[in-house]
Amino acid sequence: MPEVLSFREFRAGLAAALRRVQDPDAEPVFVGAHRKPEAVVMSVARYEQLVGAAQRRADVDEALASVRAEGLEPSVEGLALLDGVAAGSWSTTEARERVLARYRR
Repeated sequence: MPEVLSFREFRAGLAAALRRVQDPDAEPVFVGAHRKPEAVVMSVARYEQLVGAAQRRADVDEALASVRAEGLEPSVEGLALLDGVAAGSWSTTEARERVLARYRR
């Protein structure tokens, strides 16, 4: 469980908390009452990373649903490639090139 600052502690140390989250790899700061997290403060870069990851996962899930609606099932390699896209390890362009290279053999 992450450290949770009380609202009073957060207000008193606002500048320090904001400096603490500026690094994109920094852990977010949790704020709440009775040490129960109710809010989170993070850098914009970290937020954008999370939103991007969620969007990639949603896009991959939608693509898989479309393929499966056609009665098809991707191969194990295809699923691994899609997982890489969802995780951000591969761009869609890189994934496309890998698929095309596989079938050019």
